[in-house]
Amino acid sequence: MPYGVFPRPQVRTRSHSSQGSGFGARIRTRLHRNRLDRQLVAGVTPNPLTPLGVRAAQLHSPATRAQLANALVETVGEAHRGTPMNIRPRPQRAEVRAQAEAILALASRLRESTPIDIRGAAMVALLVNDTASPLHRPGTKSLGDALAEAHAALIPAHALEHDLQQAA
Repeated sequence: MPYGVFPRPQVRTRSHSSQGSGFGARIRTRLHRNRLDRQLVAGVTPNPLTPLGVRAAQLHSPATRAQLANALVETVGEAHRGTPMNIRPRPQRAEVRAQAEAILALASRLRESTPIDIRGAAMVALLVNDTASPLHRPGTKSLGDALAEAHAALIPAHALEHDLQQAA
């Protein structure tokens, strides 16, 4: 007995661990989050063992929901303050001030413990993280339209079906 009375230790090798788990997968997910979020917005079904699945799990987590909500609230606060002395991407101040109520409502919805749809969470993440989003730059879509679309997309599909069945 090479280990004496002690049991043989279970050693994990690279072949036994899943490709999508671990620190490396989280780093890859972080580096490509905008691309992954665009895929989730487009309706691609995430596989839990891929970076897309890791990103979907991140967006469902209470910690990421809180981070997105905090970023939205900070954006409103920054829009009401003077010009910051940093090089971070700045939101469209006038547009954010005009849509402050909708932004705070979206942040409030993210902080609730009720389930959210991954597509809506990805839309919010793109608004916050993508510097080309309507939150940061004027474009083809207005900030109000993007906020309304994201807020509506946060409602899970099964909840909509349930509400429609009750109404009928």
